Amino acid sequence: MEVLDVLGNSLAYAAALLLIGAVAMTTVRRMRLLAAGAGLLALAHLWINQASVGAIGLALVFVLVNLVQLLAMWRRSRSGAMLAEERALFDHLLGAAAARHEGRLRDLMQWRQVPAGEVLMREGEANPPLVYVASGQVSVEASGIEVGVCGEGDFLGEMSLVSGHTASATVIVVEAARIARFDRDALAQYARAVPEVGTAFTNAMNRGLAAKVERMNEAATRSRD
Repeated sequence: MEVLDVLGNSLAYAAALLLIGAVAMTTVRRMRLLAAGAGLLALAHLWINQASVGAIGLALVFVLVNLVQLLAMWRRSRSGAMLAEERALFDHLLGAAAARHEGRLRDLMQWRQVPAGEVLMREGEANPPLVYVASGQVSVEASGIEVGVCGEGDFLGEMSLVSGHTASATVIVVEAARIARFDRDALAQYARAVPEVGTAFTNAMNRGLAAKVERMNEAATRSRD
């Protein structure tokens, strides 16, 4: 009995360590893999300790969710199937450089459908997210005053990424949007490791910033007229 107790406790500690490792991962694929491993160890721990059916069932669901997501990522990687918005991002914004690294880049972003009214980042926020807008519309506000509107093809949070400063504006979704949120730290690390990807992202964000400044200047001119 003591041997089983020791084994059960060891499995619990190992599961906790893997879960901590999963949270620390900079790619979704590795996070899912470690999370699935943690779930399997937790299942074994619960089984040895004769936990309730409900607890075992929840652990099993946790493992299955992660395995299903891993399988979906593997199948997409093998088939080369891409979301239309991913293709638009890679082809039109990042160019040829992304084609050779698209599998890795897809691991660095998470796509979401966001409703009107959701706040994507707040003015003064430290390390705001880097967001790409595939569709929809967002309002950009500084000191409570709208200074611009962004939509399809725009990046958000790029200025903070480049400068390291806090968010210069609050961004609110005004028309339901489809967005990709990048893992800032993982993207920066990958861009340093693969200079052509870093250059492609920098060029894309610079083009986006120039377009936004031009739109804001035009809006300011119209308001004065």
